[in-house]
Amino acid sequence: MQTTKQFKKTKKQVEATKLAGSPSLKHLMLYGGSRSGKTFDHVRRVFIRAAKVKSRHLIVRLKFNHAKTSVWHETIPNVLDICFPNLGARPNKSDYFYLLPNGSEVWIAGLDDKERTEKILGKEYSTIFFNECSQLPLDSVNMALTRLAQKNELKNVAYYDQNPPSKKHWAYWVFEKLWNPKSEKELDPKKYVSLLMNPTDNIENIDEDYLETLNAMPEKERQRFLLGQYTDADEGLIYYAFNDEKNLIDDYEIKKDRPIWIGIDFNIDPMTAVVGQIDGERLTIFDEFFLKNSNTQDLCNKIIAKYGTGHYVCPDSTGKKETTNSNKSDHYILKQNGFKVRSANNPFRVDRYSAVNTQLHHGNIVFTKNCKYTRSDLNTLSYKEGTNKPDLISPELGHITDALGYLVYRTINPFKTKPKAIQAY
Repeated sequence: MQTTKQFKKTKKQVEATKLAGSPSLKHLMLYGGSRSGKTFDHVRRVFIRAAKVKSRHLIVRLKFNHAKTSVWHETIPNVLDICFPNLGARPNKSDYFYLLPNGSEVWIAGLDDKERTEKILGKEYSTIFFNECSQLPLDSVNMALTRLAQKNELKNVAYYDQNPPSKKHWAYWVFEKLWNPKSEKELDPKKYVSLLMNPTDNIENIDEDYLETLNAMPEKERQRFLLGQYTDADEGLIYYAFNDEKNLIDDYEIKKDRPIWIGIDFNIDPMTAVVGQIDGERLTIFDEFFLKNSNTQDLCNKIIAKYGTGHYVCPDSTGKKETTNSNKSDHYILKQNGFKVRSANNPFRVDRYSAVNTQLHHGNIVFTKNCKYTRSDLNTLSYKEGTNKPDLISPELGHITDALGYLVYRTINPFKTKPKAIQAY
């Protein structure tokens, strides 16, 4: 007769339980190597909270199919079978949530399904668990956290797990440096807590051959999936040359005897622009515009209100024909508002990226600290694996650095080559 496996916490899971019980904790990150028991432990914790009080809880990944395959079909059934065989949690297989006897609900979601995401984020939750958060952009995490607001006897908390990525990832800054890269504020170490959990900490539950497989991996993968270390490698990052020490300044005073240059990427959501001045080969970006649900005329109005008109603009060349407004082209609207449009065909992406990286490397592009969206893009944007295309894991990613790229390529381009063709996305 088949018997249910008895659950016994590993030493690291015992430690995680103690951390989760801290009255001041709001965010708990379990990070480390592959198959170290991180996800199992968090899912178990979610169901314990759900069983205590009638409440709602959310487990979220970047892609819904991954959440369904991994969490819904594997982790949750394992947790219920091993830890809570008599709980009586019933799966709703059409809406993908579990209903507990006390009326609590545990939902799963992926942020790539817009319709489903809007439906799920229309509810409030007592727990949100960000599974494999190394794949999630910070903006998406912040959006979901606005729904961590259900009122009941439970303290609202957020859980996270991941195989640690590069040290440029937001999770490293939030949980290791205790620094919010968006707000640029220090974080409370009592509220933001992390714990390293590795496969060797879960040896009683995994095959020894699996450890040998991890140990034989290339060094970068071995560091991440066996040792659970954040990597220094910037492989895959598009703007690998960006460095806060070299490319960041505290403040900038606008020079009245020099023109203002503006790079623009046309899009309705977001409409983006960077604003700077050039001194020789050095471009200083001292402001940015990141407008939601906007259009070209609205952007013009905001730039003029702050800096006046008559400035040089290097826009996305697709704006010659397309428009975010009406039957007028975006370039026509810029000219109508008094801007001097420097139009040219868009360069190939790789040429634009190379121009920006070269000038970043030489310290010829600097940013003031208020350019938060631009800096976040530079630190986050990566290539899709095996391609030279950006991995736009969030619809907000890539636009403001496109605006920067158009400006750099048409002003301080170190290669001085003519654009080859239109390459837009």
